[in-house]
Amino acid sequence: MVERRDVEAAVEARRELGPEYEDQIVDALAEKIEKRLDERLKERRPAPPRHPELDLRVVLGSLGIGVAVTAIASGNHEAWLAVVGWIAIVLVNAAYAFRR
Repeated sequence: MVERRDVEAAVEARRELGPEYEDQIVDALAEKIEKRLDERLKERRPAPPRHPELDLRVVLGSLGIGVAVTAIASGNHEAWLAVVGWIAIVLVNAAYAFRR
């Protein structure tokens, strides 16, 4: 963290400059301590999480099911069935993406 020589330098500056500069000396030492703490915290900070890799099986399965649902719905003239099917596919894919 703070090295002994930093504290010794602050004490020596206090002796040479006198008590009227004590606040400035303490502030400079505190700033140096904060800077070093920030540097150490940045070093220890974990890497940002990686985005989950795209699973081609989920993508192709979703598209296949979506096409099938759309084909069945259009064959029966039931458009709402296609909408419900695609909403279900979106929900399943969202759950898969956020499960990690």
